[in-house]
Amino acid sequence: MSDVVKVIEILSESPKSWEDAASEALKVAQKSLREVKSLYIKDFSVEVDNGKVVNYRIAAKLSFRLE
Repeated sequence: MSDVVKVIEILSESPKSWEDAASEALKVAQKSLREVKSLYIKDFSVEVDNGKVVNYRIAAKLSFRLE
């Protein structure tokens, strides 16, 4: 039997880095999803306040196997 994988889009942010935003997205997703297979970052952005970066943001596609 072949695997069926679902893909969802998620957003995440971190005051530290894009890598931290991705790690946090994965950590939170794994609380309610099992069999997470990949996280594809499709967009990067930052939130700016008074000329300084205050949040790193990602938009990502997360895939997981359906049971």
